[in-house]
Amino acid sequence: MPYIVSVIFNILTSGLPCCLLALGIYLTFRILDFADLTAEGSLLIGGAFAVALIKIGVNPFVATLVATLGGGLCGYLTSVFYTKLRIPKILCGIITMTATSSIALLILGLTSQDSSFVNIVSLDSSNETVFSLFYYGDPIYRPLIKTGIMLAFVGIIFVVIYFFFGTEYGIAIRATGINEKMSRAQGINTKRASIVALVISNALIGLAGALICQSNRGCSVGYSTGYLVVGLASIIIGETIFGNKSFKRSLIAISIGAIIYFVIINIAIELGLNGNLLNLLYAVLIVFALSLPLIKQGIIYLVKERREKNA
Repeated sequence: MPYIVSVIFNILTSGLPCCLLALGIYLTFRILDFADLTAEGSLLIGGAFAVALIKIGVNPFVATLVATLGGGLCGYLTSVFYTKLRIPKILCGIITMTATSSIALLILGLTSQDSSFVNIVSLDSSNETVFSLFYYGDPIYRPLIKTGIMLAFVGIIFVVIYFFFGTEYGIAIRATGINEKMSRAQGINTKRASIVALVISNALIGLAGALICQSNRGCSVGYSTGYLVVGLASIIIGETIFGNKSFKRSLIAISIGAIIYFVIINIAIELGLNGNLLNLLYAVLIVFALSLPLIKQGIIYLVKERREKNA
């Protein structure tokens, strides 16, 4: 396979699961206006469930479904802390995220007979994933098959989410994020709307974790660190470049934003960036992404000023 084609497939297989991650974060940060930091925890739980269950012989599609439900459960716990215990929003996510690292150790421990706590689990050649189930013929086609399956997952999820948030209940959730007090006055059960949104959001992130870990054929307790930044940067980059005038446009924007993010990461690696400095690059990219609206305004102002001078 040509080198450039290999790089493109690497970008797509890294970026497509993060489209789901970015969508999950978008639903809480933008739609619900809830500063949810559960994302890295639900991503970890999703990956841990998928890899552990596949390792002990569970069908990979069943394992992926359980991983999605596991991510949703993380969101449910966060919503309970907020709606029932009245803990501040940002602390709810921190509490859940902190707990998930220990829970992941227990989940990964299912694969070991000697210990209840395992930090890392790798899949061997006998363990099937949702990707390897469809591998056939020449191994050169495997990246193409993997990319196609990821596109199918992302496409189906985005269509379902788009139509769900166009329903009466989906609009009620969006109204809750815009003005919770007004929504309550209109008879919307805002607590239930918050719970549903957080469960859906973190279920999507759990699914992303399951796909990432199956793609990498392994899961470690620390692998999810930094992915919250990836999701946020994807949203900001996408919205800045393509806008967010409609819900459909926002969905497309954050998907392309995730791909652009990994294009930048891969370019940096190809230019010789030390892998140990990736977290620094993540931080630089999020600062750049947050500054994009200001940079965009500055460019528009300069172009307008030059046109006025030329006129």
